[in-house]
Amino acid sequence: MTHQQFERLKEQLKLLSPQQLKSLKSEISSQLEPSTNSLLNEDEMNALAQLFR
Repeated sequence: MTHQQFERLKEQLKLLSPQQLKSLKSEISSQLEPSTNSLLNEDEMNALAQLFR
């Protein structure tokens, strides 16, 4: 995507409703953040690790 295309996209964002912006934010966040679909949280993983030391 060129710089000009990106700038046009940013301008078009101003036309979105608050709900559409929230949906887009969620989509972007899910692509930027690593998957956190782990069955256990960090504390639980640490507790299990202690059992096997």
